[in-house]
Amino acid sequence: MTVRGVALAFLCAVFIACFGYINDAVLYLESFTNGSLLPIIVIGSLVFFVLCVNPLLCLLGRRISLRASELALIVAVGSAACSIPGRGLLEQFTHSMVMPFHWERVTPGWRQKEILSYAPEGTLVTLPDESAAEHAVEYDRIVTGYMMGAPKSVEDNRPLGESLRMSFKRVPWDAWRAPLVTWLPLVLLSGLASVCLALITYRQWSSHEFLSFPISDFTSHLVEREEGRLLPVVCRSRLFWIGLGILLMIRVNNGLCAWFPEYYIPVRLQWSLAPFAKVWPQLFRVPYGWGLLNFRFFPLVVAFAFFLSGEISLTLGLSQLCWVFFAFPLVTMGMDLNTDWVGGWQGWQRAGAYIMMFVFLLYTGRHYYGRLLVNAFRFKLLRGVDSASVWAMRLLIVSFVAMIVLITRIGLELPFSIITVTLMLMTFVVVSRISAETGLFFIQPRWTIFGLLAAGLGSYAFPPSAQIICGLVCVMLCIDQCQALMPYVTNGLKLCERSKLSVSKVSAVTWITISVATLLAVAVLLIATYEWGAPQNMDWSYKRLPTMAFRTALPEVMQLEAVGALEEAESLPWWNRLSRIAPRQNFVGAFVFGILGVLLLSYLRLRVTWWPLHPVMFLLWATYPMEQTCHAFFCGWLIKTCAIRFGGIRMARDLKPLMVGVIAGELLSAIIFMVVGAVYYMWTGDMPIVYRWFPR
Repeated sequence: MTVRGVALAFLCAVFIACFGYINDAVLYLESFTNGSLLPIIVIGSLVFFVLCVNPLLCLLGRRISLRASELALIVAVGSAACSIPGRGLLEQFTHSMVMPFHWERVTPGWRQKEILSYAPEGTLVTLPDESAAEHAVEYDRIVTGYMMGAPKSVEDNRPLGESLRMSFKRVPWDAWRAPLVTWLPLVLLSGLASVCLALITYRQWSSHEFLSFPISDFTSHLVEREEGRLLPVVCRSRLFWIGLGILLMIRVNNGLCAWFPEYYIPVRLQWSLAPFAKVWPQLFRVPYGWGLLNFRFFPLVVAFAFFLSGEISLTLGLSQLCWVFFAFPLVTMGMDLNTDWVGGWQGWQRAGAYIMMFVFLLYTGRHYYGRLLVNAFRFKLLRGVDSASVWAMRLLIVSFVAMIVLITRIGLELPFSIITVTLMLMTFVVVSRISAETGLFFIQPRWTIFGLLAAGLGSYAFPPSAQIICGLVCVMLCIDQCQALMPYVTNGLKLCERSKLSVSKVSAVTWITISVATLLAVAVLLIATYEWGAPQNMDWSYKRLPTMAFRTALPEVMQLEAVGALEEAESLPWWNRLSRIAPRQNFVGAFVFGILGVLLLSYLRLRVTWWPLHPVMFLLWATYPMEQTCHAFFCGWLIKTCAIRFGGIRMARDLKPLMVGVIAGELLSAIIFMVVGAVYYMWTGDMPIVYRWFPR
C-alpha cells in the first residue's frame, strides 16, 4: 500500500461524497451512484483509465503509471464513498430533519394530532414555539430557506471566496447543531460496524465458503496488468475487444438517438409482450405480475451471469415467474399481497426470509465466529486466530453497544433499541452476502424495521412514539440498503486481496476516509441546499422519506385515541404492554412462510444434488430490481448453459473475456454520456438529455 495510492483514494472518496449530491440533486446530471453496487463514477472511470490514461502514463515512465494494487485501493475506497451521496445517507439525511415541519404545515391531520410532538428533542432542527414572536422569522430562515435556497433575483458578481463565505453564513448552524449531534455519531458508528462486519464475514465467505464475488472478479480483470505491459491481461483477448466494441457502438448509437432522434435509429433492447395478457388477464392482479410481459435485455446483466454458478443465475431468472405462480392462487382467493416500504405481505415475508438467511449464515460459520467472539474477550489470543478479525469483533461489539445506548438516550426503549440495531446490521450482512454470492448489483430488501415491529406487535405494544423514533433511525441509517456501505466494502476487500493488499489495512483506510468524507459531505450538502434549495422534483427524498415515520404513526394515534388507550400505551413501560401484542392480519403467516421457505430451499440445496434453486429467491422475488433484471439473468443462464453443453467448461472459460468486454463497454459508454452531459450543462447552462439504460 503506497502513500500515492492512499492519497488518491482519499481524494476520490471526498470528491464523490461531496460533489455527488450536487451532481444528482442540484445539477440533475447522471447520478454518480447509478449502477448501485457497480457505480458508474468508479468502475466506468476505471475502464477509461486502464484503457486510455494508464497506458499513456506507462509510455511517459513506468513509475508514473498506477500499479494494480493502487488501482484496487482507489476502486475499493471510491466505491465505499458511493454509499454517502445517494440513498445510503445524504439523499434523506438532512431532509428528514427539516422537511417534516413543512409537511406538518400543509397537512391538517398532522397539526390536529400534533404528530411532530412525538419526535424527541434533538432529532429535528430546532425551531421556536409557534407562540413565540420570532417563530415566523425563524421558520423562514431555517425551513423556507432550506426549501427555496438563496434569492436569485440579483446577479452575483462577488469574488468566489466571498460568495463561499456568504453561503457558509447563510446556513443556520445554530438550528442544525442539535440534530447533527444526535445523528452523526450514529452514522459514524454504523459505518464502523459495517466495516468491521465486512472484515469478519469476509474471512468466512472467502477462505472457508469460497464465494465467487462476481463484482470483484470482474473488476480484478481490469486492474491486473503484467510487468512491462501497457494494458490489462484481459485486453490480450480478441473477444474482449469484440464485446467492448459491440456494446460501445450500441450504447453510443442509442444515446445519440436520444439526443438526435431524427437522425438515428435505436437498437431495440426492450420488448412488450402485453398482447399475451389477453390469454391470461388475471396476471395483472398479481403484484409485479405485469413485469413478466415487459422483456428487458440488459447485456450487462447477461454478461454477469457468466461469473455466477448455474443455480444462482437460474434462480434469479425464474424468481419472478415463481412468484407469479405462487401468488396467483392467493390473489384469486382474495388475499391482499400488496405492500409498500413500511409493510405488507411481501415485506413481512422477505423480513422472515432475511432473518432466516442470517441465522443460516451464523450457523454455517458458527465455529469461526465463535472463536472470534471468545478471543474478543481474551487478552492472549488463541493460536491460529487472525488478530485483525479479533480487533474487528471488538470494535463491532463496542459500536453495537454504543448505538444501542445512543438510540435509547433518544427515547426508544431498550428492547426495541436492541432489536433495531440488530436487524439493521443483519440487513447489511444479508445484502452483502447476496452481492458476494450472486453478483447482483441492485438489491432492495424493501421492508423496514419499524414497519415490521408495528405489524408484529401492534400499536399498543409498540406505541406511536416508539414507531416514530424507530422510523427516524431507519430512515437515517438503513432505509434502502441498495447503496449500503458494507456491500461496497466486502467487494472491495476481495479486490484488494487479489492485488496482494492487506485487507485489515484496507478496512482501516476505508473507515477513516469514509468518516472524514461523511462529515465534509454533510457540511457541503447544507451549504448547497441553502444556496440552491431542496430538490422538489425528487419525491422520494423530498416528501416520502421525511414523512414516512409520521405518516405510518398517524393512523395508530387515531386508532388508540378512538379506543381511549393512547395515553395508557405511551405511559406504561414496555413489559406491561407485551400482554396486549396484536399482530396484524396475515403477518404471522407471511413471516413464517419466509422463514420456512429459506429453510426448505437451504436444506434441499445441501441434501439434494440435483436441486436447481437457491434460497436467495425468497429474499429477492417481488422486488423492483428482480422485476427489471429477471429476463436478462435467464438469458445469461441459457447462454452459459448452452456454451457448457456444446463446448464444455473450456468454452465457458474462453467466453469470459467477451463478457468482461461487454460489461466494460456498458460502463465506458455510461461514463462517456455522463461527461457529455456535464460538459453540455457547463457550456449551455441547459439541462442535458439523460440517456439511462442501467436497471434502476
